[in-house]
Amino acid sequence: MSFFLRQFLAAGLAGCLAGTAGLFMRHRLALLYKTVWALAVLSLVSLAALTALRTVDNTVSLARLDSDARPIKVISINLEHLFLGDRVLKAFLEKENADIIVIQEALWWLQERRWERLGLPVGNAGSNGFPEHLVVGELGGLVVYSRFPVLNSDSRIIEGALRPGANVYYNADRELLSLTLDTGTSPLHMLVIHPDSPRTKSRWKNKRRYFDEVDRVLADLQDTHGENILAIGDWNSSPWSGRFQETLAENNLVTAYPDGWPQTTRFFFDYRLHWILGAPVDQFAVSKDLPVLNVSLGPHIGSDHLPLIVEISRSQSPEN
Repeated sequence: MSFFLRQFLAAGLAGCLAGTAGLFMRHRLALLYKTVWALAVLSLVSLAALTALRTVDNTVSLARLDSDARPIKVISINLEHLFLGDRVLKAFLEKENADIIVIQEALWWLQERRWERLGLPVGNAGSNGFPEHLVVGELGGLVVYSRFPVLNSDSRIIEGALRPGANVYYNADRELLSLTLDTGTSPLHMLVIHPDSPRTKSRWKNKRRYFDEVDRVLADLQDTHGENILAIGDWNSSPWSGRFQETLAENNLVTAYPDGWPQTTRFFFDYRLHWILGAPVDQFAVSKDLPVLNVSLGPHIGSDHLPLIVEISRSQSPEN
């Protein structure tokens, strides 16, 4: 329900407006009707206000680039197993010319088979809009392409639990990929995130365990470096999620949204329905020393997620 809170609020607004029309009709229990209507309106306004306050609690305004230095452009895409050699995807990446591309649900073993079957070099690194440095997570779900050299990387697996009696294939394990990039100024410490989708009780618990590990990794980064931290990916969390905001607050991170407010990044069934059946679940967070210059969404590229495009300013102060 957290994914669809916007739709829930819209339905509540429609109900309150319909109830307003009823105020002009005669009722046998007029006082009771007006009381129930007033309580419904008050509840709707309160929920909307609390949602808005929680959403903006750890957000920052976009900064302006004060120097001639080129910003760092990062693109995050949940591919939903889309082929990395797809024509539409390559055209989009060539146009954007990103410094870092972060991919979730890559199914790397399947990507390798597709390239081999087509007789093409595996990975596309250094061509078709893909930067030259490549890091693949241990499970092959998370992949990072970087224009900056990779100083170190670590892929860890967070084991998940399967729902008892599950009769379909489902890998409950998820990976968490952390890496440090040499940007030419101060190293950028990245954490690529993709927890389980909390659509059942067991998967909700998997997600909670994943977020606990995210907090531990972020705490270690804060203790070791204290700055130049970027966490990005498909968080499977809405911006107003209490657990998402808890991670930001406890790790001294901030975020921002396209055009200043959360927009649909994951849609269901059909892209044309993304305003009705969609949720803002692809997020990023940065340490407060990294100015956020721009946040936007890319076009529909064949996945069930829209690309998240983030531009941050390079840190000019070397780390201690």
